[in-house]
Amino acid sequence: VIGVLLGLNQWNEEAFSVLALSVVFGSVPWLMKQQLTHTARIVLCFSVPILVVGMSVLSKTIPGELVTESEYFDYRYVLLATGLIPVMVFTVARWKLLATTLAFYLLAFVAFDPIHDYFQVGYHQIDHSSPSYYLSGWLATLLFGVIVTAVLILRSTSNEIQLRNSHLIRQLNAANVALDYQRDELEQAQQLVRQRNQELNEINEKLTEKIAQATLELKHANAELVKHNSELQQFSFTISHNLRGPVASMLGLLNLIRQTEPAMAVHPIVEHLMRSAKSLDATIRDLGLIIDIRNDIYRIRQKINVANLLNETLAPFQRDIEDRNVHITYDLQAHYFYSIRPTLSSIVYNLLSNALKYLSPERPGSIHVATRETPEAFQITVQDNGLGIDLVRQGDNLFKLYKRFHSHTEGKGIGLYLVKMQTEILGGTIEVASEPDQFTRFSVVLPKTTDIKHQPLLREPYAEVYFDATRNLMGIDWHSDVDSDVYRKVLGRALDFMRECHALHWLLDVSKRGPVNPEEQLWLLEYILPSVFKLGLKRLAVVYTNQISPLAMEFYQKNVEVFRKHDIEVFFTRTVGEAEVWLANRLVTIDDGTTAHVGQGTAAVAQ
Repeated sequence: VIGVLLGLNQWNEEAFSVLALSVVFGSVPWLMKQQLTHTARIVLCFSVPILVVGMSVLSKTIPGELVTESEYFDYRYVLLATGLIPVMVFTVARWKLLATTLAFYLLAFVAFDPIHDYFQVGYHQIDHSSPSYYLSGWLATLLFGVIVTAVLILRSTSNEIQLRNSHLIRQLNAANVALDYQRDELEQAQQLVRQRNQELNEINEKLTEKIAQATLELKHANAELVKHNSELQQFSFTISHNLRGPVASMLGLLNLIRQTEPAMAVHPIVEHLMRSAKSLDATIRDLGLIIDIRNDIYRIRQKINVANLLNETLAPFQRDIEDRNVHITYDLQAHYFYSIRPTLSSIVYNLLSNALKYLSPERPGSIHVATRETPEAFQITVQDNGLGIDLVRQGDNLFKLYKRFHSHTEGKGIGLYLVKMQTEILGGTIEVASEPDQFTRFSVVLPKTTDIKHQPLLREPYAEVYFDATRNLMGIDWHSDVDSDVYRKVLGRALDFMRECHALHWLLDVSKRGPVNPEEQLWLLEYILPSVFKLGLKRLAVVYTNQISPLAMEFYQKNVEVFRKHDIEVFFTRTVGEAEVWLANRLVTIDDGTTAHVGQGTAAVAQ
């Protein structure tokens, strides 16, 4: 293009030289076509400054041609503009080639005037005399450095942005592929769900029919089960209770024979009959105990003083403990258990009686009782240094009915069976560790219950009777007016529960109950109150509505001296909250201070 422009101005050697030298640029596409990319770039970057400087010198050596000052600047402008070619054809990553080509361009700027001077066509050699010429040359060189630096920064930033964009595009493409894959999977899943829903609908229809049929069959089966359970309970009752009468009669007749016929008393047949009758009586008693325990799965949890329980359990064995010089030690870290008192008492009794029964005669007896408490459970452990049990041989039979492992002592083999059964009824577990002639350790773990503050004893639409084990308190909430029969039924049931639970404090909410007629007051005075006094009532809180009925106030005033005589505090209030506060300020703890103390060779009981 430059050659054509020069030719339009004047076709001379300069224009034809520029056009001829353009062949060099034609080699660049040919080298690219031959896959010689780097060679093409190097040729382009090195040929341009050579051609520009060469044409500048050539244009000034044409004879008769007038050389103006602008010709020394025009070629510098071309050189300045083409100085961006290396930055365009080489990336920053090719920094060695880029630096080499840029250095060659810089050399062209620095050597521009020396080359012209060498060919005798320098600026001052052709009689040009501008004092700022060299300053303009160095300024062009400086501008070349500034422009190239700026373009390098721009190119580097552009490359970084391009790399980021390429990375983002790859991520986007990958995400699109994953999205397409997920879309296909979702479509397949939805199709599968529709198919499964259809299958489920068909199955539900069939199940509905089967459930209806199974429900009908279950009703019939439940009816049969109730019938069989009733028959089984009747049969159990007959075995455990009704058979005891004939056996007792048999024992009585045998004793009568012994008393009236001394000669017959020592007869082998009579002795055999007596032993058989006693064995049968013991078996029936054991069976009755097991049936009673199985039928009484739920009973009221109470706060049990462990020390008191141990003292009460060991009291019958006190003589045997002293005679055999048994050393009993305690580690009671849990002083109270919330559990079913008779069941826990039976567990402790059987564990302690076994420990005493199977002590070794060859060394002083030692029994250790420990209790622990965790946030979830209570634990009681009884360990002795007695005869021990071979768990490898006898472990499977340890808790079976009528299984014994030592024959030198009396026993029926029912104690450990009862311990395991009662522990499981309480929802607990029992573990045993033993070595023959070394020791035996039983550990009973009983889970804590969370409903000890409000244990329903009677729950009817007209009234509710409950027991609070934490305060040893019996509560009666009346829900509506009641007739005489219901009134007597509720109070009679509460009295029965008081006998069982030993509740020393009562909370009566009569705000929704109507007045009591004089006949029922008389019945309360003659039957209920003496029984309550005898059982040891200490506090009575009564919640009433707007005002106490005249009959109730009259009844209380008549019997106020009776309450005082039995040291019973009575409090009337209109809200349950006030009653709770009053009871909290006056209730005494169930712990009466009884603890188990260890003496040398005995278990002492101290108050």
